[in-house]
Amino acid sequence: GRGGTKMDPLAWVVRGVDRVVPLPHVDLTLPRVSRRLFPSWLVVSALMLSYVLVLSGIVYDIIVEPPSMGQEYDSVTGRPRPVAILKYRINGQYILEGLSAGLFFFIGGGGFLLVNYALTSLGRRSSPVVTALAAVGGLAAILIGVLLSWSFLVQKVPGY
Repeated sequence: GRGGTKMDPLAWVVRGVDRVVPLPHVDLTLPRVSRRLFPSWLVVSALMLSYVLVLSGIVYDIIVEPPSMGQEYDSVTGRPRPVAILKYRINGQYILEGLSAGLFFFIGGGGFLLVNYALTSLGRRSSPVVTALAAVGGLAAILIGVLLSWSFLVQKVPGY
C-alpha cells in the first residue's frame, strides 16, 4: 500500500469548512456531580425514550388531543370496527398510530446503532460471533423498521 495515513472523508470536509469559516473550539465535559448521580445506561435510556416520544408525535398529541383509536363502518355488516390508522390524512394521526410509528423508527435507528457497533468492533479484540450477530441483527432491524414504516404509509395513503 501507499506510505501515507488514511483520513476519514468527513475530516476532509470539516477541514475545508474550517478554512472558509473558522469553527470555534468547544470542549464539552459533564459535571462531576452528574457522572456520579446518573449511570450511563440511564442517560442513554432517557435519551432513547425521548427520541421515541418525539418521533411518535407526542407534541401533536398533547396539543390536538386526538382519540387513541378511531372507527369506521364495515361495508358488509354496517357495524363499526376499530381502526388504528387515520387514512387519507398525512398531517393527522391517532395516538396509537403515532406510538407505533415511533417504535418502528426506533427499531430502524437501533439497527443502525448495531451495525455501527459491528463496524467499530472489527478493529478491536472482540468476539467474531458477537460482531457477526450485531451486524446481522442490525441489518435485520433496519429492514424491519423500513418495511413496517412503509406498510404504515401504504395503509395511511392507499394507492401511494
